[in-house]
Amino acid sequence: MSESTENKPLTPVLIIPGVMSSGLTCTTSTHKSWVGKRIWLNAAQMGFQSLSIGGALRANEQARASQQDASDALHQQYIQEMECKSRWLQHLCLQNDMKSEKDGIEVRPISGCAGVDYLSPGVLTGSYSYVFGPLLKLLKSKGYEEGINLDAAPYDWRLPPTILQQRDNYFTDTMEKVTRLYRQSNNTPVVILCHSMGCKAGHYLFNFVRHQLGEQEGQKWLDTYIQSYVPVGAPHNGAPKMVRSVIHGDKIPGLDVFLDNDEFLMMSRSLGSGPWCFPLENTSATPLTPSMPSSLLRLESSIILTIPTQTIPMKSFVYRRESMPSKVRLAIHLGEDFVVRTEFYPLSRDKKSPMLMLEEEVFCVALPPTIEQTLNEHPIIFVHLEELGAGKPRKKRRGVYHCDIFWPCRFVFCLMKWILCLPCAIVLKILRLLARGADRGIDLTAGAVGSSRAIGKSGKIKWAKGLLASSKVVSNDGGENGGMDSELRFQISPCDREGQGFFFEVPSPQECVLKVQWRPPSSLFEIKPFDRVTNKTTTICQYYPATTKELLVAEGLDNAVKLLRDSYDSDPIDPRGLSSWHPPPIQRVVAIYGINLPTEISGVYQRKQCVKLSGNNRNDLSVRRLIVMDKSARLNGLDGYTIEGGIIRETKVMSKGGTTIKKSGDGTVPYWSLQHCRTWQGEGVKKCDVKVYEIEGAEHRAILNDAKFHEILLREVLGVS
Repeated sequence: MSESTENKPLTPVLIIPGVMSSGLTCTTSTHKSWVGKRIWLNAAQMGFQSLSIGGALRANEQARASQQDASDALHQQYIQEMECKSRWLQHLCLQNDMKSEKDGIEVRPISGCAGVDYLSPGVLTGSYSYVFGPLLKLLKSKGYEEGINLDAAPYDWRLPPTILQQRDNYFTDTMEKVTRLYRQSNNTPVVILCHSMGCKAGHYLFNFVRHQLGEQEGQKWLDTYIQSYVPVGAPHNGAPKMVRSVIHGDKIPGLDVFLDNDEFLMMSRSLGSGPWCFPLENTSATPLTPSMPSSLLRLESSIILTIPTQTIPMKSFVYRRESMPSKVRLAIHLGEDFVVRTEFYPLSRDKKSPMLMLEEEVFCVALPPTIEQTLNEHPIIFVHLEELGAGKPRKKRRGVYHCDIFWPCRFVFCLMKWILCLPCAIVLKILRLLARGADRGIDLTAGAVGSSRAIGKSGKIKWAKGLLASSKVVSNDGGENGGMDSELRFQISPCDREGQGFFFEVPSPQECVLKVQWRPPSSLFEIKPFDRVTNKTTTICQYYPATTKELLVAEGLDNAVKLLRDSYDSDPIDPRGLSSWHPPPIQRVVAIYGINLPTEISGVYQRKQCVKLSGNNRNDLSVRRLIVMDKSARLNGLDGYTIEGGIIRETKVMSKGGTTIKKSGDGTVPYWSLQHCRTWQGEGVKKCDVKVYEIEGAEHRAILNDAKFHEILLREVLGVS
């Protein structure tokens, strides 16, 4: 090596990490003990112990719920961890606007390389929580010095780019970091090394400079201070996986030990950065288009089923019972395995004339696309009254005091039984007591696990007339949200029809009311269906391409739609267009990414079969789902793709000769999005010179610790041996 090469300063490097890859610390909190603590991601410091003891806490709670032997110490630990988890989510989740923190809470990124090395630093946890830690160690071994020619720009990955600048001056501060690295390295231009969503932030930074300083001065600044843009695993055109995380939920490896599905979904839906990586919808304007739509939605109609406030006399249903039901609910049967159930309601305490007082509850039920198909599949419905328990409820035995026409016979039989066969009568009495105890135990166990039995049933309810009436009104209104409820009146009779009183009077049925409103599918009728996806169980299902916005609207996430409009679409730097798939204003681009792993490329969605729209008594940690993955969807003649649980993944396809004829992505970002940077060659204001390095089998996150990636970065970008 020549003396001039040895004295040449190292090319400075600035790292911009991906989503959830910057450490976060609590600077202000309503809980003073949390101030100064790292909350992303250091579970042990936050008080979580379930990571080290596995599922012992949850197993203990399940045993406790089923009235089995359970540890009180573990139960108390479980309560403490639930409180801790609630606080942790309160600190991480943003407000409903998806860009503001909760009152009294401030969370900020950990600055410098310490914020991007390991999510959970430590001897035991560092090996599985690495981000740029292995690469930082490698660069330092090559002579790089942190803060001199090596630095990082962590950011609050929960926020959209506009708020990053407004609240934290992130892009202005990053410009200053670039300038400092440049000057400290003898005026050597800086390499901007980005990973995952950090590539979006880096691309946005370049256009921010041109917007902030003016096109000419901004371009002059970029030409002076930036040597190369190195996107690693970049979702240039977005990733369908990000949509699924907001619509259905997607677990994060490592966190699924102590966060359940609803908590994951609640956290995902609060992040304002999610739309940054949504798949681009205007794909016709991009040079490369995906091989299939990023989202498919089953065409379905819906019925709004309303149980209005009403009072039902219960005397006929509880006649001669040993004990009164503690609570009762209404169950609407639309099919053998399709039941809509209300909440349980207690009966009034008047034993002579108990009453069931139902409160209004509203449900949205997903059904076939047309009303004719709906009525063909569900021509009639049944309504039951249910109580907790199993088998038949026990009744009081009739005694000589029972006033009916057979009381003389009862009296004579009773005398003969006790006089002629006293030992048998005693044994029979003991057996009856044992049977009664067993029945009561079965009832308690069945109630604990949620089993129920019918105490009243309706006849066949033909609801065709009501549905047709409501559908006509909806059509006249010309929209899915229009229409009127059609009222259905029917009678429920006791399951036990045994008579009451002297002449065995048959108990009278009680009248109930339901309201139904049919709503047609959305405007997807106007789009050609995607016939490469069909359904395993029925032939009437059709799937249509749906944009991310249409899914958000269908899921009722109006706040996310508003955020897209106000913080993304109205941003002059255009984080989903100009700063996404357009060529960056940088002359040299070196893209590195993994390939040929099964990668999510699309999601097949359907309405949840039944969703309660009102009357929910939900705590802060629960999330209502209207749209779910369609697990009955299947592929029809698509080679190189697999489907599981409604998730379509691309896979590599090999020819008979052993060559790859179709590539796939890195396990997170689809191949068409990763390789989009190829279209920048010779394009843009700087006529980009693009070099692409594809690493076989390198996973999206694991590539940061991949020896081939390190070699390419050192040799081709930094010129270090």
